[in-house]
Amino acid sequence: MSGSEKNWKDSNWYVSITSFWGEYRKHRIGLIGIFIMAIFFGMAIFAPALATHDPTPQVKVAPTYLAPAWLSVFDPNGVVTDDYLDDPFLTESPFMAVNGTSEEFSFLHQPIDDLNNQSYVNLTWSHTPGTDLDYRGQDPEFTLPDYNDFVYFDQIVEWPWNNKPSDVNMSVSYATELTGDFANESLAGNLMFRVYVWIIDSSGDWTRLYESREATYTAQVQEKRVSLNYFSIEDIFNGMVSLNGTPQIDPLDQITVRVGLAPRFTFQSVSDTFNGSVIFKFTQLKMVAYGEYFGLMGTTNWGADAYSQLIYGSRISIIIGILATALSTAVGVIVGMVAGYFGGKVDEVLMRVVDFLLVIPGLPLMMVLAAFLGASIQNIIIVIAILGWTGTSRLIRSQVLAEKNKAYVESARAIGASDTYIMFRHILPNVTPILFANITLGVVGAILSEAGLSFLGLTDPEDPSWGRMLADARSGGAFSTGAWWVVLFPGLMITLLSLAFTFVGHTLDQVLNPRLRER
Repeated sequence: MSGSEKNWKDSNWYVSITSFWGEYRKHRIGLIGIFIMAIFFGMAIFAPALATHDPTPQVKVAPTYLAPAWLSVFDPNGVVTDDYLDDPFLTESPFMAVNGTSEEFSFLHQPIDDLNNQSYVNLTWSHTPGTDLDYRGQDPEFTLPDYNDFVYFDQIVEWPWNNKPSDVNMSVSYATELTGDFANESLAGNLMFRVYVWIIDSSGDWTRLYESREATYTAQVQEKRVSLNYFSIEDIFNGMVSLNGTPQIDPLDQITVRVGLAPRFTFQSVSDTFNGSVIFKFTQLKMVAYGEYFGLMGTTNWGADAYSQLIYGSRISIIIGILATALSTAVGVIVGMVAGYFGGKVDEVLMRVVDFLLVIPGLPLMMVLAAFLGASIQNIIIVIAILGWTGTSRLIRSQVLAEKNKAYVESARAIGASDTYIMFRHILPNVTPILFANITLGVVGAILSEAGLSFLGLTDPEDPSWGRMLADARSGGAFSTGAWWVVLFPGLMITLLSLAFTFVGHTLDQVLNPRLRER
């Protein structure tokens, strides 16, 4: 062992830390507390990566009060709400084809757009003057386009459920680029290109879901929504329902979503003069089928994702718990040290203020202050801190009264040290160990206070907190509808996080309190 390494390991701070950890790890309950706290801190730090949807309580992602998806194992006829397209963001090369015999069409898949870090699929319809188009005429069933000459790409959907969905919403996002004569503004008004979305079941039947009506050619990505009606859902999914274990119309639980690009019949009159191409860049294709189940923890009364709110709720609780406790501890330490060190009238005045705040009911006063200051995280921290420092000040005062008459304080006075120097340089380090346990237990109080204020509707409704989830469950009729998951999970999170800090605080008290350690 080198001399520098030996000196480092012999330093006071290293010896103190190793000695403290040696004592702490003897307490199993303290290790459990650290483990639980680590999980919650990980949730808070990596919340953007862990959350699956927008955590804002009012952002609807599915119908209200859908049960967690894992409960579907007990319901063989249940449908889990989800996007059933394997590649909604088009990161992989789909099956692409040209219908017809003409050779002037091209298509391109670009996995990653380096400029926007975005995946997309290009469907390109090119034309040279004098090329004849395969015009079929208007389809009397309004299913196929006017021309056989169209380009398309396919996305396969595996439907794993026996039942059909209660509703299906689709969306397709695309932008447009024109080249050659197509880019001429004076001629662009004659262009009539349309985007089509079909669903093809396993029997080969086509159902047209969407046909773009407007001739808008813009480089900005636009999202077009497609809502399937009752009859379309029946036609597409009903053939996949089993009756007494026997497959009905379609033997395969597989459908194809086809996106195509084709000219409209009015293009024929100008086809001899146009030379160029129209490129439709598709960036997203989604098909959300709605059922009775959703996500890891279901949905709330707003139809928001309960799991994402739980993940982000850890941030709110930890931030408010730690910052409010830090602020209240700082105030309590200063008041307690001043009162204990100077005594006399200073001590009398400060302790009467503490007594006054202690006799006032805490929750009603916090409600008044929260309503007066406004519903924001900063104000909630201030409100909790205003009422959280009194216990710390009494604890520190009692310790300072025991320390201020000891020999090391008298020696500091004898050499001319100032009162501020003595309080913060000599006395404070000796009362700090007992303070650590008080801090961790104070975090528990702050977490519970924030949950209570959120439950009463005194915090920002846009903040995804656990107390807010319980308040929404109460006002949204969760108890009457049997939506137990929006009550159980946030309550469990509050309990576990509070227990974790309680376990750590109790263990710190056992390790750092000399009286308890002697036992």
